[in-house]
Amino acid sequence: MEDDTKPAKMSAQPFVTIFTATYNRAHTLHRVFESLCAQTLRDFEWLIIDDGSTDGTAELVARWTQSAEFPIRYFRQDHAGKHFAHNRALIETQGRFFVVLDSDDAFVPDALEKLARLWDTISEDERHAFYSVGGLCRDQHGTVVGKKVPTDPFDADLRELIYVHHNVGEKVIMALSDVIRRYPFPQIPDTLVPEGMVWLDIAKSFKTRWSNEVVRIYYVDDPQTGATLSQRGGRGHHAFGRWHYYIWLLNNDLEYFSSAPMPFVKAAARLPVVGWLSSQTLRDTLTALKGHRAKFLVMAMLPLAALLYLAEKTRSSLQNAMKTGKSILQIHAAS
Repeated sequence: MEDDTKPAKMSAQPFVTIFTATYNRAHTLHRVFESLCAQTLRDFEWLIIDDGSTDGTAELVARWTQSAEFPIRYFRQDHAGKHFAHNRALIETQGRFFVVLDSDDAFVPDALEKLARLWDTISEDERHAFYSVGGLCRDQHGTVVGKKVPTDPFDADLRELIYVHHNVGEKVIMALSDVIRRYPFPQIPDTLVPEGMVWLDIAKSFKTRWSNEVVRIYYVDDPQTGATLSQRGGRGHHAFGRWHYYIWLLNNDLEYFSSAPMPFVKAAARLPVVGWLSSQTLRDTLTALKGHRAKFLVMAMLPLAALLYLAEKTRSSLQNAMKTGKSILQIHAAS
């Protein structure tokens, strides 16, 4: 339900929507707000999807809404997870572009200006092939997080960046809203599907212009980081989401095996494991795989998968035993 404190709907389309999904992050959300207040490019809105916070987030945002020099739109939903929040944002966004900024991170002061300037370097006759521009992140101590791209600027879709150029690590993109609306996250009840599934899917049709400019501050080893949307559900629930992700990966990206075999070898070894943990039989898994190469790779990795499954079950049993023992000790201590 939309919060009554939001300003009236803007008559003109903002250049960019900054989307933040949040769950019990009132103690870190100020980083986002303060960094938006400092932006040199002012043509933006801040869209907040609150995933059922119980820590005063709504009241905090209401105060900011009264004082901010930019529009803040706040929506609250029952606790469902980041993917549900993201899909709600795709419906509510009003900006020409869309940027995700997590509830415990921040932008450098000229982040939006850098990204807008980078988009302007793409000529009009090239833009049909692009859906986004991207920059780098640094941690709160000033160290760049992840690898730099080979040249600045550098044009490549995400699959090429990861599989061909072996460039991984935190980055941030500013994407055309009209494009990403076509790619909502899978909303499977009580599970989370890794986000890479959507971004890699978009990369099958569109490129990104990358830069080595730092635009986002990514807080690492941060004691203030508390509950996150991605922590929803237990290991079994997450296993079902990862099952869907590995199926998608082996069905869609296996053409890059020769360039980067390890992501697919790992996926093939883990796929039966997360399947078994989420009550998917080996037959279910093999049926979901489309190609003979994918099926063969999974079958070849079955001995390793069996060992991984055994290790996971042993680890879970030990954790449960430790919890049971701790509970018994607490009962004795109280009596």
